[in-house]
Amino acid sequence: MRFVQMNGVKAGMILSRAIFDSDERVLLGAHVELKQEFINNLKNRGYSGVYIEDDLSKDIDIDDTISEELRRQGVKSLKECNIDAILDIAKNIVSQILSAQAVSIDMVDLRSFDDYTYCHSINVAVLACITGMELHLSETELLNLCVGAILHDVGKSRINPAVLNKPDKLTPEEFEEIKTHSMESYNMVKDRYDIASTSKNAILCHHENENGSGYPLGISNGDIHMFAKIIHVMDVYDALISRRPYKAPYAASEALEYLMGGCGQLFDKRVVDAFSRCAPVFPKGMEVMLSDGRHGIVARNNKNNILRPAIRLMTGETIDLGDVMTNRNITVRMVDGGYQGYNEGVVHKDQQDDE
Repeated sequence: MRFVQMNGVKAGMILSRAIFDSDERVLLGAHVELKQEFINNLKNRGYSGVYIEDDLSKDIDIDDTISEELRRQGVKSLKECNIDAILDIAKNIVSQILSAQAVSIDMVDLRSFDDYTYCHSINVAVLACITGMELHLSETELLNLCVGAILHDVGKSRINPAVLNKPDKLTPEEFEEIKTHSMESYNMVKDRYDIASTSKNAILCHHENENGSGYPLGISNGDIHMFAKIIHVMDVYDALISRRPYKAPYAASEALEYLMGGCGQLFDKRVVDAFSRCAPVFPKGMEVMLSDGRHGIVARNNKNNILRPAIRLMTGETIDLGDVMTNRNITVRMVDGGYQGYNEGVVHKDQQDDE
């Protein structure tokens, strides 16, 4: 299967993965043939794209990091603010990731604008766990990290929706309101005996920056717990690669570049380095343009050189950019639907003063 941005979706394409609405009901089932009215509906709801099945990509397998069922359970629990259920979800996320023979984070999360906050929290939890594994955290540490990650934005339920979803740059007063969400999140869990202090600390401090310019405490570097540092990086990364009403998504490669550029100022370099070893620069199934003008989709990544994947051309031919003897002059020049310009204040509004 392969991922197609909404502007490239055509009537007659066949879905390979079901689409769910904001109430977790099946909107379109897998293997459904897309009609133009379906496509228009998906665009209006803010979906970034769909996975399709066709002869070109039939042998490209893309596995989600956690099961679709677990992901939907997590979203439902967050919408209901059911802390008990969320703690169980965190345990299952860690369990599924630890039991996987090979962890993949190639799958693009198919979410509407209305689902953003809840899906974002699940994604941050998954990415945090994978990065925590790379940093050799214990299973108990991974669980506490996951709990902090999945609950890091729960306080946004107390923010005025008109401010939270504003399509323009926030006023200083509005941004001050947004900034209260980390303290609100902390206040919602601070009296829970079954949530570790490290998780609570991470929830409170996930917007603290290495140089002390973050919030709510303005602490820096060694005073910031590692869990908060990890969640901070994952929070920004997922926000950057997400389509929002006020911005186009970054490509994964450009989001990674942004994180690397912020090391020492916004982000902990150890965390960014660990995540960069796990995150695919070019996720499987994504459409790309090569430096010679040819289009294709990423068929597989090369572990020894993440910048040079194998590409399935639209003609059906596969070329391995990792074979530098044959393809040394060919590079991936553009990822379809990626970064379309940086606009300070609307890329990640929670970080408005940092970015």
